[in-house]
Amino acid sequence: MLLPSLIKAPDAAIVNISSGVTLGVSPPLAHYAAAKAALEAYSKALAAELAPKDVRVNVVIPGNVTTPGADLIRQTMADAYGFPVETIAQSIPLGRNGVPSDIAEAVLFLVSPRASWITGSQLVVDGGQQIAT
Repeated sequence: MLLPSLIKAPDAAIVNISSGVTLGVSPPLAHYAAAKAALEAYSKALAAELAPKDVRVNVVIPGNVTTPGADLIRQTMADAYGFPVETIAQSIPLGRNGVPSDIAEAVLFLVSPRASWITGSQLVVDGGQQIAT
């Protein structure tokens, strides 16, 4: 339903939100990682399909972001593995969990004309988490 409108729009862009769990799967989250990995694969295929129509499709892959749902997951994992939840943020090279605005800024960039030549890409926004593993 939205595709005809997107094709007509200047600087049309789709940004899907995945998860850093796809970059290093933790056994308790395998089901979630599989779903997000499927979203990433779908996004690449959609990018190839829509690029000739001037619609860009990209993915943002957040790391640990402070939200009620993610806080609960982090606490559950910390409890299951027996470590203080604070150690997760301490292991991030930039020294903190992300906040929702960190992800929003990445999305805003990808939907803006400044990203007009970016499609089929994945932008990892994780405070350096992936370089630390």
